[in-house]
This record gives sequence, C-alpha cells and structure tokens, in this order.
Amino acid sequence: MDDTLVRNHRLRRRIHQMIAGQRAESLSVDDAREMAARIQRKGPQAVQALFDRLFDEEDRNGHRLAIMLLTEMDDPVVFEKIHALLKRPHLPEKVRVALLAIEALRGDASSGGAPLLTDGLPELTLDSLLQFSEDFWETMEMEEVSMLWRENFADEPPEDRLLMLEMLMKTAHPKLLGIANLEIAMGNVKIVQFLAQKLGQFDGPLPIRILQRLQSHPDLVVRTLADLSLEQVRERARSASPPKAPPLPEARFYRAHMATDAMSGHYSLIYAVKSPDGQIKFLVVLLDRWDRGVIDCWGCVRYSTEEFNQLLAAMARDFADLQQRRITKRPALTLLTNAMELNVRRRHALPLELAVWCHLFDHEPFKNDPSIPEFGVDCGVCRKPLRTGPRLAPPWVLGDLVVCHRCSKRSLRCPMCGGSATLSECLVTREDSRGQIDLRCPHCFETFPINR
Repeated sequence: MDDTLVRNHRLRRRIHQMIAGQRAESLSVDDAREMAARIQRKGPQAVQALFDRLFDEEDRNGHRLAIMLLTEMDDPVVFEKIHALLKRPHLPEKVRVALLAIEALRGDASSGGAPLLTDGLPELTLDSLLQFSEDFWETMEMEEVSMLWRENFADEPPEDRLLMLEMLMKTAHPKLLGIANLEIAMGNVKIVQFLAQKLGQFDGPLPIRILQRLQSHPDLVVRTLADLSLEQVRERARSASPPKAPPLPEARFYRAHMATDAMSGHYSLIYAVKSPDGQIKFLVVLLDRWDRGVIDCWGCVRYSTEEFNQLLAAMARDFADLQQRRITKRPALTLLTNAMELNVRRRHALPLELAVWCHLFDHEPFKNDPSIPEFGVDCGVCRKPLRTGPRLAPPWVLGDLVVCHRCSKRSLRCPMCGGSATLSECLVTREDSRGQIDLRCPHCFETFPINR
C-alpha cells in the first residue's frame, strides 16, 4: 500500500513538472490533444494531477493548461470528478468557474447527450461568467462563448440580459463580439442600441463589419450610434492607439462541400475555414431552394485536418444517395447569400445559430456564381411562390420545371381524345422561352400545349 501511494505521488509530480515545462500559449490544438491522450493513458492519478492545478490560483499557466487538457479528455473519470467537485458546498469560485468552463467546452460529450450540469447541479450564473479570467477567454473560441451565452442566458428577459451585457462588455474583449452578433440577431431594440454604442470600444475588422450592418438598421437611434462608433474605431486605427485586447486573427477559407437533393430542393453545405494555428472551424447549413432559404445550421471548432477529413468521409456515407461534390469558395458563398436573401424575401426567420457562425464567411468579397440555380422560384404553372414545410406536400419537379402541389394535381382534359389526367400523370415534352409547355397525354400519347 505504501508503494502504491509513493508511485501515485511520483506520477502526479511528473505531470506537474510536465505542465510547468509547457507554455499554454504555444500549445497547438493537435499538441494539446496529444498531450491530453498521453496523460490519460497514465491513469486516473495522472488525470487527478490536472485537477490539482485548478486549485493553484497562483499558477495561471498551469490553470489554463489544465482547462485545455481536461477539455480534450473524453473520459468518464473526468466527468465523474467534475460532477463530484461541483457538489462541494465551499468550492473556490475560480475552481467552480473552471469546471463549468470545461463542461461548456466539452458540450454533451460526457454521456450520450445529457450534460452533467442538468443533473441537479448549478447552471452557469452571471457571477461565474463575469469572473471568467483572461486565461479562460483565451481558452475558449469566440463561437463557444456565443453558444455559452445562447444556452444559458438567451431565454432571460431582455432587461436582465441588458444588465448582464452592460457589465460583461466593460472588458471589450474581442471574443465577446460573438455575443454581440447573437443579440443583434435576437433583435431587442434597447439591446441593439446599447451594442451599437458599445462596439465603438472594440478594435479590429469584426466590430467594423457588425457596425456597418447596423448602419442599415430600421431604428434611427441604432443607425446614429453605429455611425458614431464606427468613427471611434477608425479614429483609433488612424492614431495607432494600442487596442485594449488584440483583435481576433482572421481565419481563411479552407474547403467547402455540398450535397444536393434536386427533387426536394435541399442543399447541405459545409463551409470550413482554417485559423493561423492550423485549427479548422466549420459551419454546416441546410438550405431550401424553393421557399425557406436557410433552414438549420450548426458548427464546430478545434478540428484538426485529420478529424475534418474523417467528418467528411462520415457525411459522404450518410448522404450516399445524394449528389455530392467539393466546391470552391465562390459557389459556396453564392449558395449562402441566395439562401439568406430568400429568407428575407419570404419573411422566414434565419436560424439564431447562424449569428454564431456568420463571421466565418460574411467578410468575404462576394461575386455571384451563375452556375448556382435560382433560389425562390415560382410555380411553373400558376406563377405563385412555392411554399414548403413539414406539413406541406412537396412540389413536383421535372428537370428545370417546378410546379406547386396544387397545380400538379390539377385535372386537365386532352383536346385530342378528351381523356382527363393530372399534370403529374402527363409527360412534359417541351418548354419554350415564352413559357409554353407541351404535354403528352397518358391515354392517346398525343401532345397538347398548356400555357403558363
């Protein structure tokens, strides 16, 4: 027994020495995963050494490294330990915040989609959020900060969220810009007015892009404040004033893939960017060409090239019955732009999650790709807008011709034999530039025209 205690002590000390010899800011995503796996293979005592570092408030580097490494461990021991520690009545607040941060970063990887925090444990509070250290902001990606806000605070009353934002935005940390994007998409005018004024204290290209969008906001106060804030940001840039925090590095376009279901008018698009440190972030969007534009979206961060390739291979297997291909940036941006414009035209709300990920592509110069089919086409017969949805029958599609469900079931009489048939029972043989369609009767096989 004494030998076991000595071995455990020596093992934990070696892990402490390993952490002390590694600077958090120089650890890449792949290196962090490799280091976490190496520690995990050494057993529970080695993992416990990382929890030791969370309690050392003087060792900022060790604290940050412990969060990074524990986040990368998909191990029941980790989650059981977090679960047990969060139940302690006198847990130091900094440790509690660190544990909540690990939970937020890991999402639902702990146990089949049921986060530990829902099991009678405390949810993330404003006090916890405000006490996140500078190290914590550096550990999280902007998208993770946004989703943390979405999951914990988006359902609070607007007046409460405004109070939270007033306190939180005092730091002007660039990773809070994701929360700003999210709140602007949610649309409460008082909050948007506050953000239009507050964004003048942020630096870099992202706040400029957000403020430029607010210049066309329907509220006059928002437009005015956005103009003033833009001038503040640009004035600091002209005077070379040092920013409060370094702007976020711009990620560059990496790859795009799409899967097409021509009959349903659906596209599934993956749009990926790569950060200067080699980390891949990507957005997956489901698009409806006929009516609804952007239907749904989700995204991920911290992917290595190998993991991203594995994801693509898995999706290729899942959508094996659809047409799939890799595309360049221009058609990918055309798909996204056309879909979002259709949401606006048909007055369908954009998914709120899109506000978390739109910065991956909204700064790219856009030129329409004519090879991408038109979005929001009308019925080829009645010329009324197509409508789609879970409770609506799909349109009838033949080549470039799309006909609403009502018109496809419309009864027609053949002028040759007098037989009756619906449009979907006939064969379309020709469509000319004047909008005339020739149909072949299913009874006598003669052709007759139908003018649209």
